[in-house]
Amino acid sequence: MAPVDNPENKDPWVLPQLDFRVEDLSHPGAKLFFRQIPNPYDAIKRAVEASWKWLYGWNESSDIQHGKNSQVPVVTPPLAVRRVKRITLTIRPMDGVAYTFGSDDGSEKEVHFSLNHIVNSHKGDTEIKKDIRVREEILGVLVHEIVHCYQYNGQGTAPGGLIEGIADCVRLHESLSPPHWRRAPPKGKHVPEPDGKWVWNWNWDAGYERTAYFLDWIDTTSETWPNSPYTRQKKPEPNAMSSTRSAPPPSASSIPIQISPPTLAPSPPLGKGLFFRALNARLQDAKWSSETDLFLELTNWPRDALWEAYCAGN
Repeated sequence: MAPVDNPENKDPWVLPQLDFRVEDLSHPGAKLFFRQIPNPYDAIKRAVEASWKWLYGWNESSDIQHGKNSQVPVVTPPLAVRRVKRITLTIRPMDGVAYTFGSDDGSEKEVHFSLNHIVNSHKGDTEIKKDIRVREEILGVLVHEIVHCYQYNGQGTAPGGLIEGIADCVRLHESLSPPHWRRAPPKGKHVPEPDGKWVWNWNWDAGYERTAYFLDWIDTTSETWPNSPYTRQKKPEPNAMSSTRSAPPPSASSIPIQISPPTLAPSPPLGKGLFFRALNARLQDAKWSSETDLFLELTNWPRDALWEAYCAGN
């Protein structure tokens, strides 16, 4: 008789093989790293689990076998998690901060982390503050780079700034943002002719923390419907752009769309990372296109209208 699969054991959340390399043990950045991160395995594992948690809904009980009477739902790991078999972290002298790359089939990922950046992050007016700052920077950069090992990118079509913004949004939710991060919208001016629109000195896809704070603002402001299909119905425009500050007038594209979710799919709670989680999920199959507004699909509002509201209300 052929073996029968136990459904309770199917698709477990299995950590990939975690490897670690150091180039130049005499570098002061290497000494700082080991002083603050005595167990690199635990630091990488934490970053992997943070990626699973915020991108795919993993929690510590997801990889525990549940009994038949368990009330804890089992979250099945997606392809982006299952296909990664090995992650290698290399710390070495180099310019910049860090970067991530991988094999063509996605099974092997490498993160290269700058020892020079670690030295430059050891800042503060006391030794204790310096140590805290550099430890949080190491952990925060690791989370950001490991997210790149697991996130979807619209089959290579999504804007780079969005990809970097999602990674920093996970870092933000892990409370590992560096001191210089601020939720500060860009400066802009209203250009009345020919179409009457606002022009900003940087846009929503500027990347990193700038995009991360925009995504986080959407997450705490607007409902996200991660399910499909969507039923679109035009409705009269509400005064959704009002705020304590003077909001820019909606552009011609800022027409709200009512999206009715399936009756068995209640709206998820707000402020829990669900917008960028749902956006990441759509990027598994959806290619980025000027004809398709994924922000509209997930929030009822066009991306440009959300951006105008964010800039006006912050």
